Amino acid sequence: MSKRNFIILGVVIFLILSASGYYMYKLAYIKPGAAVLTPDKLLSSFIIINPNLSPEAIQLFQQRFDETKKRLQASPDEFGDWLYVGVLKKGIGDYEGSRDAFIYAGNLRPQSSTPFANLADLYTYFLNDPVKAEENIKKAIANDPNDYNLYLSLADIYRYKFPERIGAYEQVLLEAMAKFADNPNLIASLAAYYRDTDQTEKAVERYEKLVKLLPNSQEAKEDLAELKAK
Repeated sequence: MSKRNFIILGVVIFLILSASGYYMYKLAYIKPGAAVLTPDKLLSSFIIINPNLSPEAIQLFQQRFDETKKRLQASPDEFGDWLYVGVLKKGIGDYEGSRDAFIYAGNLRPQSSTPFANLADLYTYFLNDPVKAEENIKKAIANDPNDYNLYLSLADIYRYKFPERIGAYEQVLLEAMAKFADNPNLIASLAAYYRDTDQTEKAVERYEKLVKLLPNSQEAKEDLAELKAK
């Protein structure tokens, strides 16, 4: 899988609005060993590394960071703001800084799936540490076992970052489908995997179920017809 695109301006604006829903939470708990990640250290720098940002985007990133920093200096236990610092630092290409912000957020709210899912994405596609990616996405799943997207993320880690464990991709999706039997996203992912790995009979079975669930999906119908024509 190719490295994901940098966060663009429109996505950042969307995440600004999404993150606001977390501002109601305030927790003082910090796990032992996390003291090295102090608020002052995490907020001490905001250096633009991403060379693809326009001047307008840079200005917006800086403005949002300054606003968030000011809030955190007044109230350093704001979980949502620390998540947002992670989003902003990721957007400017500071992946280590983003990682540290998400780790800090996870220390504040260790039962939340969000910081660990973000860490898994960073370790998978930006920091190239699949072992830590696996560790963090499993924490996210343990915290929120009802989010099917987390299972897709774990499956992708196995498929694209652990070539020797590619079979785990199928296993994770089958386990997820036992819980979310009629989820079209899971079915489509598994169907495509079977197609791409020349497991035609299994692919046809999954695509037939997908077409029943999504009768208006022309793409699914075309994929199914192509497989049956083999």
